[in-house]
Amino acid sequence: MPIRYHVYRLAIFTFSLWVSGLATHTSHAETVTPTQVYQVTEDVLAQLERLHDANLSIPNLMNVDTNLPERQPRHVLQQALNVRSKIQLLKRVNGLEPSEITPPKVKEVTPGDVLIEVQTILNELTEFDKAFNLPPFKKQAKAVEGKTPTDVYLNLLRAQTMIVQLGIPDTIPNEVFNNVLSVSEEIKLVAAASNKKADVEPPSASIGKQSADAYSLAYYALKGLKGLTQKPEYKIPNEIVLPKRKTRNITPSDVQQLLLFCLAELSSMKVAVGATTPLMMPKPAAGQTPTTVFDKLGLVNRQIQAMVW
Repeated sequence: MPIRYHVYRLAIFTFSLWVSGLATHTSHAETVTPTQVYQVTEDVLAQLERLHDANLSIPNLMNVDTNLPERQPRHVLQQALNVRSKIQLLKRVNGLEPSEITPPKVKEVTPGDVLIEVQTILNELTEFDKAFNLPPFKKQAKAVEGKTPTDVYLNLLRAQTMIVQLGIPDTIPNEVFNNVLSVSEEIKLVAAASNKKADVEPPSASIGKQSADAYSLAYYALKGLKGLTQKPEYKIPNEIVLPKRKTRNITPSDVQQLLLFCLAELSSMKVAVGATTPLMMPKPAAGQTPTTVFDKLGLVNRQIQAMVW
């Protein structure tokens, strides 16, 4: 039998194995449940408890806002990426090498996508064992049935608080400004894919703005995106649900949370219009204030209004 026949059969066999493996991986990603993701977040919280014990500190979760509307996997993924960014800062403080955060693919987010990021969070947190003189972490969380993406989201909020309380600054305007930059760029991508105008004039510079002012504009931006998704070309699965608006004691973290919601909704809108460019993750900003955040959010709201027509 000719040698090239055997080579041909080997090539076909190898290709079949690759396709089979790809199908298995895809099938696994599609069958992951929020309960499985929640289980990993419980291990994340357990590891953070160990780090706090070694640090002789007690985490305070009293101020974690649990009054949220039902969250979808797309919201959970953005929060997971935010937790990872906090971990990189904690690594720098403890002399560890930060990891690069890869932007997610443009697709409708599934629990399987979230699971990958949450497992990465756990793996990165176990890297602190040596720095904190701890024995290797052992997974112990048990599965609890009936968990939802919202439950996962809330555990990630707790994780973020516990990471900050290990000795890094809470959310500052520099971080929020980066989030606004990402929102602005995402809007441009959605607009370009739907042949809408996105290059608008920024508003005049303002002075003396506070986080509460930036929060108002971030809320208007999210509300504006909700309005856009009522149009057929921007329609997304599981419509946008606005959180209850805060009216006092507003912090940069509150503004950031609204912007992460905006990024989640825009990720789904990109799928709707066929945009393929991944999320732009800016390099760390410096010297930003609530006023510069406010001004950039003014631009974002103008971009959204320009897409209405």
